Amino acid sequence: MKIKIGADEIILWLRKNGKAVNKPNDGYDGLGLKIYDLIVNQLNGVKIDDNVPSYWPVNSNFHIGEDELPKSSAQYLIDIDKLKDLYTNISRW
Repeated sequence: MKIKIGADEIILWLRKNGKAVNKPNDGYDGLGLKIYDLIVNQLNGVKIDDNVPSYWPVNSNFHIGEDELPKSSAQYLIDIDKLKDLYTNISRW
């Protein structure tokens, strides 16, 4: 069984757990590329969409920014059996 997961969900988990602190969401060394590499190249997932708006409110009182939460993100399909590997890997970031 496969599930849909967004890079925004992974970034939220990282930020809530004090991981990847001061790491930008975008760019050559950003979380977006790291997430893509992990899901697509290492865990055999598939990128199914790009730049999908996130579900949290986008206003001046919310933590949206380059090293906080993204306004939008890529979406992936990943085998549910790979979730443990996904979270084990990102817990080291």
